[in-house]
Amino acid sequence: MLIEWLADWTELLADAARTEDEAWSCVERLCRRGRAIGRFVQLWNDPFDRGAAIQLAASERFDWPLPATDMDPGDLMHHILTWENQHPGA
Repeated sequence: MLIEWLADWTELLADAARTEDEAWSCVERLCRRGRAIGRFVQLWNDPFDRGAAIQLAASERFDWPLPATDMDPGDLMHHILTWENQHPGA
């Protein structure tokens, strides 16, 4: 799910970029965000690592709402990526 999301946004960003350097810069930022989202989901799903997940969300300035309870990792990823798609650049 995350890889598909990254691929879709990579295509959009590359098409919208004015130069190749600008495209690579955008894609690098997107990949960093994708890695951080993946790490957040991984941390959140271990109750002992929730504090680390919250710290990561704060340090990465994630704007999406944190889950209020336990969530299936796939559902959590879907929720986050849907929010990201609805709030690009947030």
